[in-house]
Amino acid sequence: MKNITIAFLLFVAIKFTSFAVPGDTTWVTAFNQSYHNWATVNYSTVTFPDTTNHYEKILMKYTIGCPAAGCDPWDRLGWIKLYTDTATGQGYEIGRVVTPYNIVGGGYPGTCTFWIDVTDYMPLLHDTQILGNYIESWIGGTRGWLTTIEFAFIEGEAYYKPFKVINLWQDHYIVYGDTADPHENYLQPMRVYIDPQTVKVKGRMIATGHGQGNSHNAAEFSVKYHQLVVNSDSLTHNLWRQNCGLNPCSPQGGTWQFARAGWCPGADVIPWDLDITTLVTIGDSSTVDYNIEPYVNLCRPTNPNCVNGVTCADCNYNSTGHTEPNYNFEGQLILYRLNPAIGINNQGNIAPALFSLQQNYPNPFNPVTKIKFTLQKYSHVIIKVFASDGTEVAVLVNKDMKNGEYEIDFDGKNLASGVYFYQMEAKDFKVTKKMLILK
Repeated sequence: MKNITIAFLLFVAIKFTSFAVPGDTTWVTAFNQSYHNWATVNYSTVTFPDTTNHYEKILMKYTIGCPAAGCDPWDRLGWIKLYTDTATGQGYEIGRVVTPYNIVGGGYPGTCTFWIDVTDYMPLLHDTQILGNYIESWIGGTRGWLTTIEFAFIEGEAYYKPFKVINLWQDHYIVYGDTADPHENYLQPMRVYIDPQTVKVKGRMIATGHGQGNSHNAAEFSVKYHQLVVNSDSLTHNLWRQNCGLNPCSPQGGTWQFARAGWCPGADVIPWDLDITTLVTIGDSSTVDYNIEPYVNLCRPTNPNCVNGVTCADCNYNSTGHTEPNYNFEGQLILYRLNPAIGINNQGNIAPALFSLQQNYPNPFNPVTKIKFTLQKYSHVIIKVFASDGTEVAVLVNKDMKNGEYEIDFDGKNLASGVYFYQMEAKDFKVTKKMLILK
């Protein structure tokens, strides 16, 4: 969910209060000037487009500003969640932000906008859903924050289409460094089933460190490695954000430029995304575990050996410079399948000089291979696969297509080993090539 430049999108899109006609961008407003104070969740029942239209990208526009009494001047954690059960709090976090320091007066921006790519949550963002919008603010009085959240559904076809989101771990407060309450208790290994139609698996870990004045100044200002373990393979990541000076809310008051554990004041939180397709077992269960670098916080009230002024300035937590180290954590898996409505990937915008059909790769293959082809001009394209006796076994393409370079996958899992032929027709161009399934 990284920040992206949206100027082009705004140039070509027309903003609608309801649904747009096919081919346009559909805008949906989920929250409009939603007021936040006292750390409560604001709920909204939102009607998204149904699954009739197809979208290649969904963007969330999150705008934050100040009520008349002024903003909360501190950096506060916020998140947006799609709820499946509001009573139990079950659902899916689809975005996380941290509010800026003071942004009013003194040449400050007054409001800030974050653009978050939420395309991976396509299987959830349709029809009527309940969203929760939260900011951990308790400034008191009538100060706080105002948030407006809109979704842009950009029509098109995604090559890899997300079809399932699996929650792994959901915990908004994991104590770090307390031997009496180890973080391993919250992050137990999980067995996860990967559906047979899956062709790509993404692990998404959303972690932010909080608390300061402890050993190593954990967890907000302490670089610690985090580790995702899939079956017997480990992937490691240092949870640290060093680019806080490049900020969509800059300039601000306060120490917003300092690096922090996975976040910056006045910015959306960038997840740690990993392609783990080759590490899981498609059509079976895999074990997924999460580890955080071992750490003991000596400067805590539960440490019997902590001495005020010796071990640290104060062994007790307070509401200012010494707060309990913790991680706010969300873990998910996103499963993708080949889009049955397209199966084709346009590789570029430059018109090729010729029509062409390339040799499939890999070849021999088992069971999936890729076929690339180019179109010199807009054409009706037919690509078919035949057995060695001439029997037609698959129609990969039969549609009008604009000029460009394309790639399509062919899955031969239901075919026997042997020689097959694939043929492309477009205008006066007709070529046949041979390929080999070897099982």
